[in-house]
Amino acid sequence: MSMKQMITKILVLALLCGLFTPFWGCGKDKTQTEIPIETEESQRQLKAPSPDISQIRSICELATLECYYHNVAISTKEKGQGLSHIGEKDREFWIEYSGVAKLGINMAKVSMEIQNKDIVITIPKAQLLGLSDYTFSPDSYISEDDGINKNPITPENQTQAVAWAQEDIRQQFSKDDAMLMRAEERGKSLIENYIQQLSEIWETDYQITWVYEDNAS
Repeated sequence: MSMKQMITKILVLALLCGLFTPFWGCGKDKTQTEIPIETEESQRQLKAPSPDISQIRSICELATLECYYHNVAISTKEKGQGLSHIGEKDREFWIEYSGVAKLGINMAKVSMEIQNKDIVITIPKAQLLGLSDYTFSPDSYISEDDGINKNPITPENQTQAVAWAQEDIRQQFSKDDAMLMRAEERGKSLIENYIQQLSEIWETDYQITWVYEDNAS
């Protein structure tokens, strides 16, 4: 084989190697960027919805614990002073009534932070959220007034007596640690169930951390 034929053959082989580089790996373009292939897990995480703070606040509202109570407002209307009140007598009376106390988590103070699969939920301690309108019982009592001057029990007197009794009810429920803890655990349990359902649907293992906020803040 002549020198010219040999050179021609070498050039043809080099050209063929360059044409089939993507298939044979004869060479590699170092500037080529490799595009990562998304796995099924990464695609699922992108599609999975995160827990919604509005849903969690709604759960707190639904988790409110309602406690029925029966109370008695006892009061005395003292006789008046002065000549115009001669003959008046002190009047005792009591009023039985029933109502509903609502205990739970103040949803306005609930917040949430999400970092990948870690969820931090900040909630206040459970507290008395309010007392519903009450209904009077027919078993109330008002003492007789047989004095010369009447000392009538007015609707205002009865309303004031119930208001004082309601304040006592508020104090009792606000200090009832067992009921407050029950309301708190009820709210937390429902929130955890909500997040657990999302975890099962989207196969995402969320981890919850609870942080408590001071109610006084």
